[in-house]
Amino acid sequence: MPNDATVPYEDTPNHMIIWLDLGIGDPTRYQQLKQAFSSTADPKNETPVKLVDKDYDEILRVVGPWTVNFEGVRFLLAAFTNTERCIECFAQNQHKRIFFITSGSMGEAVVPIILDRFPRTFIDPVTDEPYTSIYVFCHSIEQQRDWALNYRDYIQIFNFDADLLARMIRDIADNFVTESNRLLDEDPPNNSAAYHRLSWAHELYQRYAKLENVSMRKELDEVNRLLEGVEEELRSSSDQDD
Repeated sequence: MPNDATVPYEDTPNHMIIWLDLGIGDPTRYQQLKQAFSSTADPKNETPVKLVDKDYDEILRVVGPWTVNFEGVRFLLAAFTNTERCIECFAQNQHKRIFFITSGSMGEAVVPIILDRFPRTFIDPVTDEPYTSIYVFCHSIEQQRDWALNYRDYIQIFNFDADLLARMIRDIADNFVTESNRLLDEDPPNNSAAYHRLSWAHELYQRYAKLENVSMRKELDEVNRLLEGVEEELRSSSDQDD
């Protein structure tokens, strides 16, 4: 990955994870699980925490709202047991790209409300296509199919935390690539913001490849190609300023 471009300013990811469940928001519980989700989803965190075996057998329950804070570093994760407070969080963060995790039982009640009150939160503003970034985390996928089928354009269902984490990391990376391409299509192109997003995508694709033990060569090659073009534009711009 190119790493010697002169990038004019530091940028901050605009995504966050909202988690509605009956245990994950309790500050005293599921520390390793929350650290893994929050740190792995943050491309600027250089030492993401791994899931551990004991977390695989845990069934999530929650108290909230609670934004994760580990060793002085705040992560973009807010967790809730209370549906109303969760909905308030959506209202306060409509400008962000939200990746929403919910249990099956709570999701059945809250997903229709969220999609009704915040219809554009899970819709791509350019293509008008729905985002499949509502993740239902449950014991039994089969037991959730009846209600989830009504929202199949928005929902993915998982019964294993590692699978959910990997899929969400890839979805966030894909979102950064989409954002970067649109920034490059602007007139004039926003090269510095695109550079940051491509760098984040590169990092998250690598994490996804490691989590899933798969090759992401195609995606990484494309990101590197775009980074090289952006880096060249940034160098050219810097030379002109000098």
